[in-house]
Amino acid sequence: MPTIRHTPVPAPLAAVFKKENIRLRTFKSVGAFERALQKFLKRNHVLHLSTCSGNQPRSTPLEFRSCGMTFYILSEGGGKFENLRKNHRVSFSIAEPYNSEEDYWSYKGVQAFGTARVYSRKENPKEFHEALKKMKIGKVLKRLGMKELPAAFNYRIIEITPDRLKYGNPREGIYWVHWQK
Repeated sequence: MPTIRHTPVPAPLAAVFKKENIRLRTFKSVGAFERALQKFLKRNHVLHLSTCSGNQPRSTPLEFRSCGMTFYILSEGGGKFENLRKNHRVSFSIAEPYNSEEDYWSYKGVQAFGTARVYSRKENPKEFHEALKKMKIGKVLKRLGMKELPAAFNYRIIEITPDRLKYGNPREGIYWVHWQK
């Protein structure tokens, strides 16, 4: 069962928040926090996936879809798959554009840690197609005038189940809330 923990706001920072008219929220339930997080996720479509093999980290910006607290990425290739073959542990971040000179407290972002599974269209067709449905890829294909993904590529889906994440968005009242599975 997931849990949440609010990072305590240091007293000097609380005074700044009060001056800036930032009212922080305290989530009474995991569900309430997850709903607030989902609003952020619906506004964003790119995450930066970090994988690692040996002593070689790799970070890749990728389009994602989420279904609940599970994240899905459709991709046709790249070095990330070699890393994932060796190490299923991943990290990712999602952030909105931010300019601290205009509004220091307008940052919005998620940092997550979890486990990735890879489903190949050729090797895991059932899991692959189930994930495509959750991603609602049909809508995108229809807009492109396509009925299915091109057969020339061995598309794969990366499914990420976070173990933990933290989300901060002060202007919407969220000061570093930690979610853990």
